[in-house]
Amino acid sequence: MTIPLRAGLIGCGSLAQRGVLPHLSEADAREHVRLVAVADNDIERAQRTAERYHVPVFFGDIHAMLAGADLDLVIILTPIPLHYEHAMAAIAAGKHVYVQKAMTTTLAEADALLAARDQAGVKLAAAPGYELFPTTAKMREVVASGALGKVAIAYTYTMGFGHEHESIRAGEGALAAIDPSWYFRAGAGPLPDVTVYALQLITSVLGPVRRVTAMANKVVPEREWRGKSISIEVADNNLVMMEFATGTLGVAVGAECRGSPRVPWGGMALFGTHGVLEITEVHNPSGYPTRYAVGREETSVALTEQPYLRGAHLEIEEPHVYADIMDLVAAIGEDRPPRATGEQARHVVELIECARRAADTGVTQELSSRFVV
Repeated sequence: MTIPLRAGLIGCGSLAQRGVLPHLSEADAREHVRLVAVADNDIERAQRTAERYHVPVFFGDIHAMLAGADLDLVIILTPIPLHYEHAMAAIAAGKHVYVQKAMTTTLAEADALLAARDQAGVKLAAAPGYELFPTTAKMREVVASGALGKVAIAYTYTMGFGHEHESIRAGEGALAAIDPSWYFRAGAGPLPDVTVYALQLITSVLGPVRRVTAMANKVVPEREWRGKSISIEVADNNLVMMEFATGTLGVAVGAECRGSPRVPWGGMALFGTHGVLEITEVHNPSGYPTRYAVGREETSVALTEQPYLRGAHLEIEEPHVYADIMDLVAAIGEDRPPRATGEQARHVVELIECARRAADTGVTQELSSRFVV
């Protein structure tokens, strides 16, 4: 394996332009991993990206990139419904893989992806990796210590977000005027793209979910971007009710309406028989909880306690994605499992799939997947 690792990136849209490409262009990142190829179905966007970030070659699809570039790993930043196809292609070519959230759209896809990973003997990391930030383990320790007693009720939420509002999309040219319509199509929407943060965090602290029910609605049937009308194909507000394997009951809210100015986006509260834990501050660019309270006692965790976030990486957007990728790079070098595991991502994929089915049918759904925290 070469050092630095050779990476190919598929999906040169908003996430790549605002965050991933600037992070990976920094000198400290390039000591460990270098982009040697990019691909996008908009070939002009791929070409302009390669020119801007001094990437040697560009391609119009992942198959051409896999055939035409020597790669160690593939970074998948495409729309959610394409994640499975692109990850399977990379694994079939013997490449390690980083997959943006949600990892796939169905449990069947997630099962097939992890089976292919194991058969190929490659590593896969799947966003978002809350295990990479110390607050997660600290809050889990609070629960395990019994300080809260038995946790009876849990709550988490993510609200007030829409891809059409991202400032980059108001610009001109292939690297800025990036159509957000995919977000509102089948397989995407707030639940797998935004609520996934809340579900990943709460399962990181409380463990797997046993069964789920949900309700959903569509308040705004159409949205607009640069004068273009976008029909909304998915529910834009979701209320997900969960029973954890521990018996705790939880609620996750994911919606396109306005968020609270007082309750932090990506916040969480755990209510026990003897105490309460509440996240009181979230670092918005990363979604990492940086302060939580147990009763009246608060604990703060600096962003720099995340080992990869130093210097310019503290200022560039999407720092958590950079941390996910760098942990995968380290896992490849150290021959260990990535901390953003495919097993937890698979469980969250099933949770989302079951929540949608429950909202459509009114029938509580049993989950079959499990993972170890």
